[in-house]
Amino acid sequence: MPDWIHPVLTGAFLAVSYRVVRRSGVGLRAAVLVLAVLNAGLLWVVAAAGPPWGVPVVAVVSLAAAVYHLFGAARDGVARIRAVGPTEFRALVRQVAEASGPQVMGVCVLVTGSVALTALADDSRPEGRRFQLLPGPECPFCLVEEQIRDFLGPSDPLLDEYRTHLTAGSSRHLLVRRPSEQEPWTGRLRDRSVYRVPPAARRPPCTVHDPLLGRG
Repeated sequence: MPDWIHPVLTGAFLAVSYRVVRRSGVGLRAAVLVLAVLNAGLLWVVAAAGPPWGVPVVAVVSLAAAVYHLFGAARDGVARIRAVGPTEFRALVRQVAEASGPQVMGVCVLVTGSVALTALADDSRPEGRRFQLLPGPECPFCLVEEQIRDFLGPSDPLLDEYRTHLTAGSSRHLLVRRPSEQEPWTGRLRDRSVYRVPPAARRPPCTVHDPLLGRG
Protein backbone atom coordinates (compact mmCIF):
# COMPACT_ATOMS: atom_id res chain seq x y z
CA MET A 1 0.00 0.00 0.00
CA PRO A 2 1.52 3.38 -0.97
CA ASP A 3 2.39 5.67 1.93
CA TRP A 4 0.16 8.49 0.65
CA ILE A 5 -3.03 6.42 0.96
CA HIS A 6 -3.39 6.98 4.74
CA PRO A 7 -3.45 10.80 4.69
CA VAL A 8 -5.67 10.89 1.59
CA LEU A 9 -8.26 8.52 3.04
CA THR A 10 -8.07 10.21 6.44
CA GLY A 11 -8.58 13.69 4.98
CA ALA A 12 -11.54 12.49 2.92
CA PHE A 13 -13.06 10.72 5.92
CA LEU A 14 -12.71 13.81 8.12
CA ALA A 15 -14.26 16.06 5.46
CA VAL A 16 -17.28 13.73 5.19
CA SER A 17 -17.49 13.42 8.99
CA TYR A 18 -17.87 17.19 9.42
CA ARG A 19 -20.82 17.16 7.03
CA VAL A 20 -22.46 14.16 8.73
CA VAL A 21 -22.11 15.68 12.20
CA ARG A 22 -23.42 19.04 11.01
CA ARG A 23 -26.48 17.43 9.41
CA SER A 24 -27.12 15.17 12.41
CA GLY A 25 -28.59 17.99 14.50
CA VAL A 26 -26.45 17.36 17.60
CA GLY A 27 -25.60 20.36 19.73
CA LEU A 28 -22.45 22.41 19.23
CA ARG A 29 -20.70 21.04 22.32
CA ALA A 30 -21.36 17.42 21.34
CA ALA A 31 -20.22 18.10 17.78
CA VAL A 32 -16.97 19.72 18.95
CA LEU A 33 -16.26 16.83 21.34
CA VAL A 34 -16.93 14.14 18.73
CA LEU A 35 -14.83 15.81 16.05
CA ALA A 36 -11.97 16.64 18.44
CA VAL A 37 -11.71 12.98 19.50
CA LEU A 38 -12.00 11.85 15.87
CA ASN A 39 -9.28 14.27 14.75
CA ALA A 40 -6.93 13.25 17.54
CA GLY A 41 -7.36 9.55 16.82
CA LEU A 42 -6.96 9.82 13.05
CA LEU A 43 -4.00 12.18 13.24
CA TRP A 44 -2.31 9.68 15.54
CA VAL A 45 -2.91 6.94 12.97
CA VAL A 46 -1.50 9.10 10.18
CA ALA A 47 1.55 10.00 12.28
CA ALA A 48 2.18 6.33 13.02
CA ALA A 49 1.50 4.82 9.60
CA GLY A 50 1.74 7.64 7.05
CA PRO A 51 4.49 9.76 5.53
CA PRO A 52 6.01 12.72 7.44
CA TRP A 53 3.96 15.23 5.45
CA GLY A 54 0.70 13.42 6.27
CA VAL A 55 -0.09 15.05 9.62
CA PRO A 56 0.18 18.73 8.52
CA VAL A 57 -1.74 18.04 5.31
CA VAL A 58 -4.58 16.24 7.11
CA ALA A 59 -4.62 18.97 9.78
CA VAL A 60 -5.04 21.65 7.10
CA VAL A 61 -7.83 19.67 5.41
CA SER A 62 -9.57 19.20 8.76
CA LEU A 63 -9.27 22.89 9.63
CA ALA A 64 -10.63 23.93 6.23
CA ALA A 65 -13.59 21.55 6.61
CA ALA A 66 -14.27 22.85 10.13
CA VAL A 67 -14.28 26.50 8.99
CA TYR A 68 -16.46 25.72 5.97
CA HIS A 69 -19.10 23.87 7.99
CA LEU A 70 -19.00 26.40 10.83
CA PHE A 71 -19.88 29.18 8.41
CA GLY A 72 -22.50 26.93 6.81
CA ALA A 73 -24.12 26.23 10.17
CA ALA A 74 -24.14 29.96 10.92
CA ARG A 75 -25.84 30.69 7.58
CA ASP A 76 -28.42 27.97 8.23
CA GLY A 77 -29.14 29.40 11.67
CA VAL A 78 -29.62 32.94 10.37
CA ALA A 79 -31.89 31.68 7.58
CA ARG A 80 -34.24 30.14 10.16
CA ILE A 81 -34.67 33.42 12.05
CA ARG A 82 -37.56 35.70 11.08
CA ALA A 83 -38.03 39.18 12.50
CA VAL A 84 -41.55 39.88 13.83
CA GLY A 85 -43.34 42.80 15.46
CA PRO A 86 -45.01 42.79 18.90
CA THR A 87 -48.44 41.87 17.48
CA GLU A 88 -47.13 38.90 15.52
CA PHE A 89 -44.94 37.87 18.46
CA ARG A 90 -47.97 37.62 20.75
CA ALA A 91 -49.97 35.86 18.02
CA LEU A 92 -47.26 33.19 17.76
CA VAL A 93 -47.26 32.75 21.54
CA ARG A 94 -51.06 32.30 21.47
CA GLN A 95 -50.71 29.62 18.81
CA VAL A 96 -48.32 27.75 21.07
CA ALA A 97 -50.62 28.15 24.07
CA GLU A 98 -53.70 26.95 22.19
CA ALA A 99 -52.06 24.03 20.39
CA SER A 100 -52.46 20.41 21.43
CA GLY A 101 -49.45 18.89 23.15
CA PRO A 102 -46.74 17.93 23.46
CA GLN A 103 -45.48 21.47 23.28
CA VAL A 104 -42.31 23.32 24.26
CA MET A 105 -41.62 27.03 23.93
CA GLY A 106 -38.50 29.03 24.72
CA VAL A 107 -38.21 32.80 25.19
CA CYS A 108 -35.02 34.70 25.87
CA VAL A 109 -33.76 38.29 25.85
CA LEU A 110 -30.54 38.40 23.84
CA VAL A 111 -27.61 40.68 24.58
CA THR A 112 -28.67 42.75 21.54
CA GLY A 113 -31.97 43.63 23.27
CA SER A 114 -34.00 41.41 20.92
CA VAL A 115 -36.39 38.75 22.21
CA ALA A 116 -35.93 35.29 20.69
CA LEU A 117 -38.88 32.88 20.47
CA THR A 118 -38.44 29.20 19.65
CA ALA A 119 -40.85 26.27 19.80
CA LEU A 120 -41.27 22.71 18.61
CA ALA A 121 -42.88 22.21 15.24
CA ASP A 122 -45.37 20.02 13.50
CA ASP A 123 -47.00 20.28 10.07
CA SER A 124 -49.83 22.56 11.18
CA ARG A 125 -47.99 25.20 13.21
CA PRO A 126 -45.30 27.76 12.38
CA GLU A 127 -42.90 26.77 15.16
CA GLY A 128 -39.60 25.06 14.51
CA ARG A 129 -38.09 28.24 13.18
CA ARG A 130 -36.74 31.02 15.33
CA PHE A 131 -38.61 34.27 15.55
CA GLN A 132 -36.99 37.44 16.82
CA LEU A 133 -38.65 40.55 18.14
CA LEU A 134 -36.23 43.40 17.51
CA PRO A 135 -35.62 46.09 20.16
CA GLY A 136 -38.47 48.58 20.40
CA PRO A 137 -40.46 50.60 22.91
CA GLU A 138 -41.52 47.57 25.00
CA CYS A 139 -39.29 46.26 27.78
CA PRO A 140 -38.03 42.82 26.64
CA PHE A 141 -37.87 41.50 30.21
CA CYS A 142 -41.51 42.42 30.74
CA LEU A 143 -42.37 40.33 27.68
CA VAL A 144 -40.58 37.30 29.14
CA GLU A 145 -42.28 37.79 32.51
CA GLU A 146 -45.60 38.10 30.69
CA GLN A 147 -45.08 34.54 29.43
CA ILE A 148 -44.26 33.28 32.93
CA ARG A 149 -47.51 34.73 34.28
CA ASP A 150 -49.65 33.60 31.33
CA PHE A 151 -48.33 30.03 31.16
CA LEU A 152 -47.44 29.29 34.79
CA GLY A 153 -49.57 31.70 36.83
CA PRO A 154 -49.09 35.18 38.32
CA SER A 155 -47.44 33.93 41.52
CA ASP A 156 -45.14 31.27 40.10
CA PRO A 157 -41.74 31.29 41.90
CA LEU A 158 -39.97 31.26 38.53
CA LEU A 159 -40.73 34.99 38.28
CA ASP A 160 -38.61 35.82 41.33
CA GLU A 161 -35.92 33.41 40.18
CA TYR A 162 -35.78 35.11 36.78
CA ARG A 163 -35.38 38.55 38.37
CA THR A 164 -32.66 37.25 40.67
CA HIS A 165 -30.63 36.17 37.66
CA LEU A 166 -31.26 39.51 35.95
CA THR A 167 -29.84 41.29 38.99
CA ALA A 168 -26.70 39.18 38.60
CA GLY A 169 -26.45 40.14 34.92
CA SER A 170 -27.66 36.81 33.49
CA SER A 171 -30.55 36.77 31.00
CA ARG A 172 -31.83 33.23 31.42
CA HIS A 173 -33.71 31.31 28.73
CA LEU A 174 -37.30 30.58 29.82
CA LEU A 175 -38.60 27.16 28.73
CA VAL A 176 -42.24 26.19 29.24
CA ARG A 177 -43.65 22.82 28.26
CA ARG A 178 -46.52 20.38 28.65
CA PRO A 179 -46.89 16.75 27.50
CA SER A 180 -50.49 17.23 26.32
CA GLU A 181 -53.28 19.81 26.36
CA GLN A 182 -54.85 17.99 29.33
CA GLU A 183 -51.78 18.59 31.51
CA PRO A 184 -50.52 21.84 33.04
CA TRP A 185 -47.61 23.84 31.77
CA THR A 186 -44.33 23.59 33.65
CA GLY A 187 -41.34 25.89 33.35
CA ARG A 188 -37.66 26.21 34.05
CA LEU A 189 -34.83 28.62 33.38
CA ARG A 190 -32.09 27.34 31.13
CA ASP A 191 -28.61 28.12 32.39
CA ARG A 192 -26.23 29.41 29.75
CA SER A 193 -23.29 31.61 30.69
CA VAL A 194 -23.41 33.44 27.34
CA TYR A 195 -26.91 34.80 27.98
CA ARG A 196 -26.07 38.26 29.28
CA VAL A 197 -28.37 41.17 30.09
CA PRO A 198 -28.24 43.74 27.26
CA PRO A 199 -26.62 47.07 28.16
CA ALA A 200 -28.84 50.02 29.03
CA ALA A 201 -28.41 51.59 25.59
CA ARG A 202 -30.03 48.52 23.97
CA ARG A 203 -33.20 48.41 26.05
CA PRO A 204 -35.97 50.94 26.66
CA PRO A 205 -36.57 52.50 30.07
CA CYS A 206 -38.68 50.36 32.40
CA THR A 207 -39.94 51.30 35.85
CA VAL A 208 -39.93 47.61 36.89
CA HIS A 209 -36.55 46.42 35.66
CA ASP A 210 -34.37 49.54 35.65
CA PRO A 211 -34.03 49.47 39.47
CA LEU A 212 -32.99 45.79 39.27
CA LEU A 213 -30.40 46.48 36.58
CA GLY A 214 -28.88 49.61 38.04
CA ARG A 215 -30.62 52.24 35.93
CA GLY A 216 -33.30 54.46 37.44
